[in-house]
Amino acid sequence: MSIQPSNNDRRPTAGTMLPGGRQSGPSRNRKSRYAGVAVLLAASVAASGCSLLPSAEQPLKPPLAKPAEARIVTTEPTVGTIERALSGTAIFESVRMAQHRFTESGGRVEEVLVRSGDEVKAGDALLRLDTGTLRMTLLQRRLEVEKKKLALDEAKATGDARRVKIAELELEIANMGLDSIEDTFANRELRAAIDGVVTFAADLEPGDIVEEYQTLFTVSDPKEMRLAYGVSSSGAVSDAQVGMSADIEYKDKTYVGKVAQTPGSAPFEEDERLRERYAKTLYIEVEGLPAEAKIGESASVRIITAKSENTLILPKSGVRKLFGRTFVQVLEGESRREIDVETGIETATDVEIVNGLEPGAKVVLQ
Repeated sequence: MSIQPSNNDRRPTAGTMLPGGRQSGPSRNRKSRYAGVAVLLAASVAASGCSLLPSAEQPLKPPLAKPAEARIVTTEPTVGTIERALSGTAIFESVRMAQHRFTESGGRVEEVLVRSGDEVKAGDALLRLDTGTLRMTLLQRRLEVEKKKLALDEAKATGDARRVKIAELELEIANMGLDSIEDTFANRELRAAIDGVVTFAADLEPGDIVEEYQTLFTVSDPKEMRLAYGVSSSGAVSDAQVGMSADIEYKDKTYVGKVAQTPGSAPFEEDERLRERYAKTLYIEVEGLPAEAKIGESASVRIITAKSENTLILPKSGVRKLFGRTFVQVLEGESRREIDVETGIETATDVEIVNGLEPGAKVVLQ
């Protein structure tokens, strides 16, 4: 018995048009597959970065350069003489100098009588302070003395011994008053203590105020001179000692000198300005000082503070210091070896090797 499909079970065949103009069956499925393939192809092209187009030519990488070998610089220590010395320019100044200042009291300047470079004699007035009414008082005391002298003469003329005695006492009192005011008046003037040249004068004008114990003038005796070698600090001449020899060149001639005073051997000085000067000055006495030398002129000075002969010397760049060690690097074949050394005199460029190194060693420079 055969069963016939019902109308509900019938399926359209290929190419059959469905109601509404739709195409049926296999034709529709093929279009769907074509669309899917197109989408996949587009996605593949995008993912490949446009691999369908011809790729641009890539630049060639530069060839790798062979690194240059580090150049090792070495030197051998030499045997010779090494010196450490102070050298520079020194100025002639007097050995005998007098500082001038008011010790009783200061005051207002009335008149400045000398300037730096002036020659003076002992007793010459250098500066006067304003005396105010002091001059009038001085004249009055002098007048009083003259009156008392006259009274004494008159008393003597009377022959009265008591009147004479009284007149003598009155004259003595008047003289004491005059002496007192004259001393006060004299202290308002500053006078030269020695013959010489004014080598320092404070910058003062009438009306300026000066203080007690302020150094106002320095008078120097040009007959006795020495060289003053000034430095920035006492440490700069710490190696110099009293008695050391000095080579001096003045006006193309060579002289021999000797260190006479260092900052460490300088005497204590109350004057602050002089004390600061001593702390930064080395003084040198010159043998056979030429008569034409003058205060303020200069000369070249060289003082050897340390010297070693027939010793091992190495350039300073060959000595290394690290964490308290002092050592050198010695090249042995193609390897380096560190050797601890003991150093001695050092200059700006060289170092004395006292122990630890032998002549002929190849020392690596830094």
